[in-house]
Amino acid sequence: MSPSLSLDLEVPGETAGSLDSRMAKMLLDYHAGAEPSVMNARAVEFVAKPGRVHHLRNCIRQEVTDLLQQQIGFIALLVLTSHKEPRLIQVLSFWDTAGQSTENRWEELPAIRRIVSPLIDLCGKVHSYEAALPESPEAISQSGRVRTC
Repeated sequence: MSPSLSLDLEVPGETAGSLDSRMAKMLLDYHAGAEPSVMNARAVEFVAKPGRVHHLRNCIRQEVTDLLQQQIGFIALLVLTSHKEPRLIQVLSFWDTAGQSTENRWEELPAIRRIVSPLIDLCGKVHSYEAALPESPEAISQSGRVRTC
């Protein structure tokens, strides 16, 4: 059984409405049938203190996002909140390179720790990933490739 999650997408403010945003461009290209591009993601798990879930989510979506916008290679972030365990908050930050997603330990930055520490019981697992959208059916049909797994 897979847990259900809700998600919020935060794209840096100056690019949120712009089609030049790397995340928006990737999604638009995907829906247009273009070959999917690859990003890199860092997943950080937080357990919110009881009664602090909404405050933590808002804090990550605003103050933490503002701080991450100052980091080289930052693209966007997603905030995932578990429906089954609502205190469990997963933050996916997207980065240009694998090095940025693995070496930039943003969750340990003193400014971010000051912001989130009063709102969390713990910072749990941290992983980095290569992130890619699936190939769109249009791209597969245009290329004439036979799909094999």
